[in-house]
Amino acid sequence: MADVSLRRDDRGVSTALGYVLNIGVAAILVTMLLFSAGSLVETQRDRAVETELRVVGDRVAADLAAADTLARASDGGSVRYAVEAPPRVAGVAYDVRVNESGNDTVVLDADRSDVTVTVEFQTETPVENATVSGGDFAVGYDGDQLEVEDA
Repeated sequence: MADVSLRRDDRGVSTALGYVLNIGVAAILVTMLLFSAGSLVETQRDRAVETELRVVGDRVAADLAAADTLARASDGGSVRYAVEAPPRVAGVAYDVRVNESGNDTVVLDADRSDVTVTVEFQTETPVENATVSGGDFAVGYDGDQLEVEDA
């Protein structure tokens, strides 16, 4: 009779080990894919925020110039010019800082993003520095300077 003792048998180990290694490599690849897609979406969102802030900044600069024209034509009277702006851009709130450092610029700063856009404006009437939240606001003139205030 043949010896029927239990011998060491490693024939099935390579199949199981290969399966585990394949699952591990697939998990690593899927994780890398998810991280890459997440950073791509974040980059696209930042670009969208920057583009929309630039459009809003250009509109604010044009509205400041229009308010300046009205103020100069008012012969010392008072002017209130309403500016319509979206309260959020690409789903993100933002702040509008006008003439913050006295250099005739509008700075738009997104809250949940590190995106900041600076737009220059030109007026003959001095503009008081101010900060307002995104959304509608007004530009007023009381005889000596333009003032930006919440609507």
